[in-house]
Amino acid sequence: MNSVKIGDLVRMPTHATGLVGIVVDKHPRRPGGRPQIGIHWFGGQCNKVEWEPEAWLEVVSESR
Repeated sequence: MNSVKIGDLVRMPTHATGLVGIVVDKHPRRPGGRPQIGIHWFGGQCNKVEWEPEAWLEVVSESR
């Protein structure tokens, strides 16, 4: 899997929410931890960034 980048559109294929979100921030990997990706989900709560592990995400449209 390619690394998720700010501006990518993503979804979580393991969750049947049907939501798509845009990557707005990224916390680097800590020793023994996973990178956390800040996502604004379209149709989710307004003005709230949710943090998800990068491994849970699938890029549906890459940023340019």
